[in-house]
This record gives sequence, structure tokens and C-alpha cells, in this order.
Amino acid sequence: MNAPGGPGTAPATNAGGRDAGPTAEATNAPGGPGGRHRWRRVLRPVLTVAFVAAVVGGVTVALRGQQWSALGRLLRPETAGWLFAALVVTAVGLLCGTRAWTLTLAALGAPVPTGAGIRMFFVGFLGKFVPGRLWGLLAQLRLGEQAGVSRVRMAGTYLVNLVVVMLTGGAVGLLVAPAVLGTGLAWLLVPVALLAVLVVRPGVIDTLVALAARVTRRPPPATLTRPADVRRSIGYQSLSWVLSGVHLWVLAVLLGAEAGTALPVAVGAFALATTAGTLALFVPDGAGVREVIVVAALATVLPLPAAVTAAIASRVLTTLAEILTAGTALAAVALRERATRPATARLTPTPTTS
Repeated sequence: MNAPGGPGTAPATNAGGRDAGPTAEATNAPGGPGGRHRWRRVLRPVLTVAFVAAVVGGVTVALRGQQWSALGRLLRPETAGWLFAALVVTAVGLLCGTRAWTLTLAALGAPVPTGAGIRMFFVGFLGKFVPGRLWGLLAQLRLGEQAGVSRVRMAGTYLVNLVVVMLTGGAVGLLVAPAVLGTGLAWLLVPVALLAVLVVRPGVIDTLVALAARVTRRPPPATLTRPADVRRSIGYQSLSWVLSGVHLWVLAVLLGAEAGTALPVAVGAFALATTAGTLALFVPDGAGVREVIVVAALATVLPLPAAVTAAIASRVLTTLAEILTAGTALAAVALRERATRPATARLTPTPTTS
């Protein structure tokens, strides 16, 4: 004899003899649709809390692990204003990178409101402080679903944005070539030419993304449908590299470098070093890789000990700027949504009953 709902139970039928569908017991069973949905509702907030706790822990470890003494050696009453300006410019550079990411998402046919885009970007960005780069991407995919963006488009945005970041970072990084290779200012025309090609022919990115998808055995993302947004994304990302590299120039000048000579070296070195660090998948946030390249570049305009100090202080300052910018941006979005939610509720007509 079979238990109710077991394999030998005949399916329930309605008055017309047709299959009445799964019973309430089957729907709410642990393995049924209702049971799975219930587990998801319980699991999602748990995973969210776990991810937030992991980010907070990772940020704490990152701040504790910084060599604050390197930045402290530069901090004096007469330099405090310059260091604060460097921190602010770095934050603005990160916001330009945020805008480049949201434009890439729009170029793939999935524009989102500004607040949602900022949250999606910075949640994924803070995921880099959690061991393993997968968690930030998973959180970003979840937020994308909540904003109505499919996982395929979110994954495609990640891939396209990575190509934009690599190409623009490499192009701006060539600013360091005249100082390192000693071949004159003709090298400065190379990054300008590369960026011009990307702006005039944004379809090049489609080709490179398809190649990257083939190499990584991933399905190719949607084709870029809005060339204007691609061009603007390239522009914002290039500006992000330049602004983000200004802090390294400030540090180099404070350590004795000549301002005019050090500017292209510092900006190019930071872009090139950060791009190389991004490619170093098994090194957290490119630690070590970035510093080696920065030291090698700054050694052309500073004594080696000063170049090492600048590289270490750069890591401290950028980490501080990233955490402060991400926290401020996420808090601002949350406060804005909280302030507008009551107004929206008041404008929503109350349903009437007949």
C-alpha cells in the first residue's frame, strides 16, 4: 500500500477528468516548487548577510594590512592639503569608472536607473575584498536580476567592460614609455591613436569580446547596440585612468620629483600597473604586481627608496579612497531611495473595491 502522494497514487483530476495539476501537498513538499521557493526566500537574506559580513571583514583586513607609516612619512601640515586633494581626485576617477560601467550596460541594451547602476557597480567592486573574485560577480548578477537585467547581459557587461578597461588602461599606460624606453615624445601619439581607433570603430570591442568569450569557452554576449554609449564609456574610462593616476603624481612630487616630468610617468605607470594587476587573477587586487611596475617607472624620476615609498603610499591612499567612495555612494543611494519611497507611495492611487 502506498502512502498518500507516493509513486502509486493516481493524479488528482477535476470534474471534467483532466489533470488538476500538483496537489497542495506536492507543491509545498520540500522538493516541490513551493518548497524550493520557500528555501530560496530563507536562503537569500542569509547569503546577503554573509556577503556583507565577508565584505566588512575583508575591508577591515585590507585596512589593517596597509603600511600606514609610508603615507605618514608624507603627512605634514604643508602637505595635508595635497594629500586630501589626491584622495578626492582618486574618488572622482573611481566615479568616472562607475559611469563607464553603467554606459557599457546600456550599450548592451540594458539601461538601468542611476541608483540601481551605482549599487550594482559598487557591490561588485567591494567583492574584491572578499577572497575569491567570484562573490562580487554573483552579488552583481543578483542585483541585476532585481533591476530586470538578465544574467546573460550582466555577464556580458562584465566581459565587455573588462575589455574596455584593459584597452584604455593599456593605452593610457603607454604615457610612461618615453621615460622608460627613452625614445622621445613620439610614443605619446600611440595611446592617442589607440583611443581614437576605439572611438571611431567601437565594433573592434565586439571582435575582441567574441575572441575572449571563445578563449574562456563562454557564450558570446549580446552585440553592442548603442555605439554612442560605447564611445562615452571609453571616454569616461580613459578619464578615470588619468584622474586615478594623479594621486601618484602628487606623491612623487612630494617626494622630490620634478612636476612636469613626473606627470606622464605617474599617470601612465598607475594605469599600466593596475591593468597588469587585474590580469593577475591569483593575486588579491594585484598586490605586489602593481607595486613592482610602479617602482620601475617612478625610478626614472625618483631615487629608488623614494619610488618604493611612493608605491606603498599609493596602495594605502587608493584603498582608502575606494572604501570611502563605495561606502558614501551606497549610503547616498540608500538615503535617496528611502526619501523618495514615501512620496511614491502617496502618489500611488489606493485601489477601490466595488
